[in-house]
Amino acid sequence: MKQTYTKKIALLALMTALIIIFCFVPITFGTISLALMILPVLIVAQVEDFTTTTILSFIMGIINYIAWFTTKAASPLAPVFQNFCVCVVSRTMIGVVAWLVRYWLQRLLDHYSVEGAKRIAADQAVYFTSAALGTITNTLFVGLFTILFFNNKELSNGTAINIEYILAWFSLNFVIEFITFAIITPPIVFALKKAHLVEDKKVDKKAILESQDIENTAQVSE
Repeated sequence: MKQTYTKKIALLALMTALIIIFCFVPITFGTISLALMILPVLIVAQVEDFTTTTILSFIMGIINYIAWFTTKAASPLAPVFQNFCVCVVSRTMIGVVAWLVRYWLQRLLDHYSVEGAKRIAADQAVYFTSAALGTITNTLFVGLFTILFFNNKELSNGTAINIEYILAWFSLNFVIEFITFAIITPPIVFALKKAHLVEDKKVDKKAILESQDIENTAQVSE
């Protein structure tokens, strides 16, 4: 138990460090900025419990929130992301949705007893779907809160915020992030599990059956 707890803390520390680096040293391609800071959250959502994933998501939101008051404060979009809901709540929901999608899809695989090579391929599909929907969640919540709090308001560069602006703003970035995170998350998770850097959360059915047999035997003895 102590070893598991230590690994969990170490993983959180590593992922938090990556979030800080990706947040304050953004990866840009021309006018396109890739939000790599959400990648650690998508990875943790595949290998850790709900609480750990939610905590890391919230930490990511707070770090990004701080960035919009410091290194990104000069951006015309700063007033938008200095809103707590736009920046922190939206980021937190990434981990929540990604974890729930992964959890229920893997329970479905357990229910139908998918094992062996089929299970490895199925798990990769689960990670892909979880990362994809987590990325979509970020875009949807940021867009929703932006319209809710800033509709018809003007940015410092004179641009008016409306639905058309939101769609144009997110369209290219969203497509690139959706494809990137959905594709690179599964192999990273697979590599972490292969190297035993994270625990495999699959249910040990044999252990469960043995436990049930012991309980049944005890009841008969009584």
